[in-house]
Amino acid sequence: MRKKSVDSDDEGGTGGTGGEVQDQILSAELIPQVQGLLERCLFIQENCKELEEHSLPGLHRLTKSLASEIQFLERLLDNPTRIKKKYIQTTNLTYIEAVYEALISSGGVVEVLRTVAVPVNDNMWRSRAEMIRHRSIKIDIVAESELVWIKVFAQNARAMRYEMAGLEQLSEDEDEDSDFGFDSNGRNDGDNEDEDGFVYQSREDDINQLPIFKKARDFLASAEAHHVHFRRPAVVFAFMRIRRDDDAFVGEMMTRLEKLGVIVHMLGDSSDSIEKTYSGVVKDVDPFDLTTPVLNIDVGTALALLSEMAHHACSPDEVQGEPLQIQAAREAVVPVLPQLRQVLEHKRLCMVQTAFDRLKNIVDVIGGPLEQARFRYLLRAHFGNQKTDRDGKSGNGVEVFDPDLWTSVPPLSITVVPDAPSEAFNQLLEPPARRAKLNNGRKIRTQFSSFHANVFGSGDTYRWTTVTSIQWMASALAEAGMTGVSIICHEPRSLAEQKMKPRT
Repeated sequence: MRKKSVDSDDEGGTGGTGGEVQDQILSAELIPQVQGLLERCLFIQENCKELEEHSLPGLHRLTKSLASEIQFLERLLDNPTRIKKKYIQTTNLTYIEAVYEALISSGGVVEVLRTVAVPVNDNMWRSRAEMIRHRSIKIDIVAESELVWIKVFAQNARAMRYEMAGLEQLSEDEDEDSDFGFDSNGRNDGDNEDEDGFVYQSREDDINQLPIFKKARDFLASAEAHHVHFRRPAVVFAFMRIRRDDDAFVGEMMTRLEKLGVIVHMLGDSSDSIEKTYSGVVKDVDPFDLTTPVLNIDVGTALALLSEMAHHACSPDEVQGEPLQIQAAREAVVPVLPQLRQVLEHKRLCMVQTAFDRLKNIVDVIGGPLEQARFRYLLRAHFGNQKTDRDGKSGNGVEVFDPDLWTSVPPLSITVVPDAPSEAFNQLLEPPARRAKLNNGRKIRTQFSSFHANVFGSGDTYRWTTVTSIQWMASALAEAGMTGVSIICHEPRSLAEQKMKPRT
């Protein structure tokens, strides 16, 4: 980062007219380099416009940095006598360009420059904001439905070598290999061997403490805490300016990174693109079906499946009550059943006892005849397969699917399972050790109750994706520091049959 503006740069160092002439000559020689940097910036800026049209989250962070760099370079060209070699050497374009190249070399990008918290294992509750303030990482590119995290490195082999060792740039005439305890083949020459041939690996701890490995451990720990539908994101370190045969020491470090569990991409790899480098970890993942094989169904989702409004849409003036009128207007624009069918079909559906009890109470009180018939069919496994048709007459003990009743929904069945809330969700109901500034001193929003802890906490215990219509739940849990929570959210649809005008 530059700490001085162009206009405030000091003028000392050479002194006198001769020094000024030399500075002017040097500045003139550097003008083409500054122009070249500006052209590269403008090229990236133009190509980012197409990505901006697709509203890629986080791209504005990259383009904002790019705009600042363009402004800085344009000011230099407006006043060439102020051009200094250090401005070229410390340009931010090196990093920006590397991120851009990685961006177009990756597939299914969902966000750029995301900051996430690194978990702290001290058994102390922290909100997301506190966790990020305590320790965080910056993911340059989040791709493949958030299952791939890419960290971009713009340094060449020499610069990376010094950064990994945490050292300042060494003089050109120093022996690079000996300074790091490795010989020219990348072997550790700092090991000590006693008379019996026992090797003391005196450098091993030092190597593990290098910044590159600390960063790798932070990324891996954070990925473990931020599961996506109970899958750990793959961590990719993309070295955009280093080839595998550039430097033996750096090559050894890459091998160590891979042993830690990091996927390493380097310039000139046979895979060509970053996407091909990590393709093995996502080849069996369907981006349109990331949820778990078993789904935890919340009350709101079951109500949407039962709602007469969802099966036979009506206009707002054909239903009583403002909340239902709002839902009717939304249903005309965004029908809920096609969305639910895509999520629920070919899955095993379960509902915890607490959710079933509340659902049954709602259906018994406000459900219409068709909604109650759908309820009995949907929960037929719980009712022991006792058939009752839509007229309420007893049958032969086998519940039959009625396509007219269910319209566009295929045969589905929900199994009721015991509550099993996880400790992490139960602890959200406990007061924090120190009073929180938000949520009236609670760890989570005041709407969050023991009912929610049972439903969503059971999904956490069973490691099932929870499907819900509670719009605020995912953000509330995230704000409360709950990472790796698996939730699919859709718009609510209430039972409306008794409030709707009869169909003719």
